[in-house]
Amino acid sequence: MGIPVLTKDKPLCMLIKYNMIFSSLKRIYNLLYQEAIKHKRGVGWLLAFVVTFTLLVLYHFDMLERLELLTLDLRFNLRHMKAKESDIVFIDMAEDSVNAIGRWPWPRKWHATIIQILSQYKPKAIAFDVIFSEPQDENDDLVLEEAMRQSGIVYMPSIYDMNVQRLKFLYKGEGVNAIHRPLDRFLAQAKGTGHINAIPDSDGILRRVPPIIGFGGNITYQFGMRIGFSLLGVKEEDILFDPKKHDIIFRLPTGELRRIPLDRNNQLIVNWLGRWGNEFNHYSFIDVIRSYVMIREGKKPIVDLNEFRDKICIIGLTAAGLIDIKPIPIQNAYPAVGTNAMMVHGVMKSDFLMEAPQVINYFLVILVSVLATIYLCNLRVLSGIIFAILGIVSYLAFSVAIFILFKTIIVTFYPIFGIMMAYVVTASYAQILQSVERTRLLRQATRDGLTHLYNIRHFNLLLEAEFRNAAVYKFRNLSLMMADLDNFKKLNDTYGHQAGDLVLKEVAHIIQSKCRQVDVVGRYGGEEFIVMLTGAKIKDAADVAEKIRAAVEAKKFKFKNELYSTSLSIGVVEYTKEKTKDELVEKADTALYNAKREGKNRVCIYKEGMTQEE
Repeated sequence: MGIPVLTKDKPLCMLIKYNMIFSSLKRIYNLLYQEAIKHKRGVGWLLAFVVTFTLLVLYHFDMLERLELLTLDLRFNLRHMKAKESDIVFIDMAEDSVNAIGRWPWPRKWHATIIQILSQYKPKAIAFDVIFSEPQDENDDLVLEEAMRQSGIVYMPSIYDMNVQRLKFLYKGEGVNAIHRPLDRFLAQAKGTGHINAIPDSDGILRRVPPIIGFGGNITYQFGMRIGFSLLGVKEEDILFDPKKHDIIFRLPTGELRRIPLDRNNQLIVNWLGRWGNEFNHYSFIDVIRSYVMIREGKKPIVDLNEFRDKICIIGLTAAGLIDIKPIPIQNAYPAVGTNAMMVHGVMKSDFLMEAPQVINYFLVILVSVLATIYLCNLRVLSGIIFAILGIVSYLAFSVAIFILFKTIIVTFYPIFGIMMAYVVTASYAQILQSVERTRLLRQATRDGLTHLYNIRHFNLLLEAEFRNAAVYKFRNLSLMMADLDNFKKLNDTYGHQAGDLVLKEVAHIIQSKCRQVDVVGRYGGEEFIVMLTGAKIKDAADVAEKIRAAVEAKKFKFKNELYSTSLSIGVVEYTKEKTKDELVEKADTALYNAKREGKNRVCIYKEGMTQEE
């Protein structure tokens, strides 16, 4: 055959050239691979630096704050909650008391009565979680004032309007706009006072409270703390707040020093002792009064009133729809009055949670991320997953143990996230699941199951916030609309409850569609709906109401091949000078009542002097 001769054929030259390049690249790859094997430890340290630096940036700027807060909630829920023997008791103004006494607010003679009854059994303190900031009937106010004077152990709270963006500097008064306090005549007879502001974290869950709020050159301690200080005999000059060291030091009359640890924003972390109803003993407001009457009549009482002897009695409104309810780490809905009891308990028993110093948290982030990254570099994928899981469980167990044994909160999610950074997909998937679950739970807690409108509990929270804004910023308009389906009972009786449910859902859809995007629509209960029209004057609100009424009147509802119709009566009111949101709701309800009385299927605007009397 002869020896092949190299020619100038172009395709052949290109093939030889690419083969030479490929061979060179292969040799370079093998060389780099061998060098990487030799210097694997160096690569591990480089990756550890990248992971650690990333984590430190995330931690320093609180970029994963919500996930860190979730781990705190987990620690609360893993801690064994057991009701403790305590000097604190609740006297609840719940639904049974409202049904017996009447619509809130009650005449103040009732509060005077409970003070007089309790005082006979020598409690340590009587604390109202109610702000008596406006005068009522002069005789009733006088009776309450005299009852407080004779008792001498009654505490009353105040509340501030504030900008929560200045949370870190509330003790200086920064972001504090106004204070609502009891009438001077009551303050003069009160044993002490304090604020009841409770500010949820960024995810809406209440975990901490401001211990001190400044305003007008004065400072106010948290209500429960003030009660605790008073009962321990601590004087004002024996309390030292150090914002740089994040703590409050106070001296007992015996000379003993005690410390209240604060977080880095100088907020006090609430040490939740249990779910509502399980943390302390609870008694009914009306049962206490009835029991006293029964004792006077020689009958066996419902409540042994001797149980209040030497107790700290906290009286709070807990009736549904009338109270401030917030989610806490161990419960989705918790009456805010319970926060005061936790503060009293903490001061009296020195039972507080504390955050670990920042230098320790930074050290834990660096240590865990470096060790985990270095070790994971030497493991296969499956072994690495097992190690990551074991590492996460171990660190979490360590964090829970520190929380339970030493009541100390250490950084938890960031080190765990450092362990998982080699498995981004798994970490992202877990984060998405947690986010979806939280959204679902939040929706369940705030939406009505049938109509998917806001339930009345969450609606009241939104209305309270907007009402306060309208009260502070006088130029802001606010209107309220109450709507009720006409002859709904007859519709239910005629076509059945399934048809009634269908009507409720479709009417809810009509109301939502005819309202503006900024309006808030809720189901008030039964066949009643309520709408908050932010920024709307009465004429605009009435126009919206008429559109809704006309749309419902024109709608033909179909159920099981039957067509039927219904109508809607609507009451509308505009915020003017109402003192509370409940007063605004009551006026809207009055307007609705008049719309019903005047023939139904109409819109009625509230006018001064309008009542529900025939």
